Amino acid sequence: MHYRIIFSVFLFLFLSSCNLSYFKKDLSQILGVEKKELKNIQNFNEISGIQGEGYILEIYTLSEKAIQAFKNNPIRNLPDKQEEGKEWHKYNWSTFPIDSSYNEVFNMCLNYSGSSKRLKVKLNEIKRLIEKEGVYYSFYYRPDKEHPQNVELFILDVQNRKLYAIDQQL
Repeated sequence: MHYRIIFSVFLFLFLSSCNLSYFKKDLSQILGVEKKELKNIQNFNEISGIQGEGYILEIYTLSEKAIQAFKNNPIRNLPDKQEEGKEWHKYNWSTFPIDSSYNEVFNMCLNYSGSSKRLKVKLNEIKRLIEKEGVYYSFYYRPDKEHPQNVELFILDVQNRKLYAIDQQL
């Protein structure tokens, strides 16, 4: 009985010490703002398979200072994504509507059919959001835009100071 309690305490401590933010370390470069101006408020993760197939949605709030820095930056380019053995392509920050030649990239991320009802609600919110003014998007994808296997999509709502970061892997 005591072993179970001790094991449970160690397991809890281990899991609570894990970094649950997939994107946090890269977002300051992606947005061109300081890390302290970002706060992770929600995570949704559905990982399956031995090769890491799955879906991640992280939602961040940004300070007013970060929003102004982003809006005032005339060059809104994503940094190049370097990952050994993988060739990533990028689409720099832009406003909606979506460039129709990238529909598959968006369909892959926004039409995810996972098991979480909360995630489905958030995805529907994002779909409604991208129809509004003042919303920016950018993304990384590979191997190509017609048949993406991996996408990292970023949607920035400047009015509500929220960033939605999505990673989808097939």
